[in-house]
Amino acid sequence: MSPLLRAELLRVRSRAVVWGTAVVLVVAALGFVVAAWDDTRPPSAGALAQAREELATATARWESDHAGWVEVCEQTAERDGEDLHVLCDPLRTPPTLEQVLPYRPALVETLEHRYPPMAVVVLVGLLVMGVTLVTADFGSGAMGTWLTFAPRRGRVLVSRLVAALAAAVPVALVALGTALVGIVAVVAVNGATGDAGGAAGVVAVATARALAAGLWAVAVGVGLAFALRVGAGVAGLVVWWVAAIESALPLLVPAARGVTLATSLRAWLEGGTTYGVEECVGGADVPPVCAVVEHVVSPVQGAAALLVAALVVLGLGAVSFRVRDVP
Repeated sequence: MSPLLRAELLRVRSRAVVWGTAVVLVVAALGFVVAAWDDTRPPSAGALAQAREELATATARWESDHAGWVEVCEQTAERDGEDLHVLCDPLRTPPTLEQVLPYRPALVETLEHRYPPMAVVVLVGLLVMGVTLVTADFGSGAMGTWLTFAPRRGRVLVSRLVAALAAAVPVALVALGTALVGIVAVVAVNGATGDAGGAAGVVAVATARALAAGLWAVAVGVGLAFALRVGAGVAGLVVWWVAAIESALPLLVPAARGVTLATSLRAWLEGGTTYGVEECVGGADVPPVCAVVEHVVSPVQGAAALLVAALVVLGLGAVSFRVRDVP
């Protein structure tokens, strides 16, 4: 490890933006925990009383009418050639309390619904952290002082990038761990764990994708910061990019939706995604026939596009840092 990188790693530990990002992400993670608690909380006394009333009504109707329901079902199954037992056996059993109570997802379903969205929060937080770690030094003049002792700008950029990535890993893991532990805890307290056999796989995949997306965001943030040097400039560029490229361009040119960063991120975080493009077929004498054609973007394609974007941004940042004066 070079002395320059060692100094950067020691310095980044005490940066307020790193600790501030960690706190903000933990607070955001608690929001997902609250949502998981609301999803899985047991029914209130009032809801139970109402459910019992509905159950009594449904049971009385079943006792008087289920024989006719079964007879009609059997006739329909024989006419349509369907499985008699699969189609009609549920009509032979009386309704239960669980059928009239509000649905409560089990642990695996709750994790699938509430844990992966943390990746977007981590991505945004680490993007801001990566930008701020660099622009703060340009704004305070610390970058110029740093170059006095380490004049090789390429090494300075690489050391800043590595230090930012190293700081991002524990920040992301703390936020993701808070969300994970909190979700599991509230589901257990609410007694809605159910079959947790697939939970480990869901968590492992979502955590790996979120961490990789967060590190990508840090790299992009560092590259943008070295290119523009001012946080307001980076914010303006990001807003313009989202409005013009990610939002407006796909509306004007639907085929461009496949090359947007949003599509690539969805493909990576969701294990693949699709987008539709209307295509028309017809001639001069034949009215055009149009249909929406679905195009598939795999997670590998999404990751490759994101990697290229990060390398381009870092390259632009390196060129700007090398050719422009630093006060």
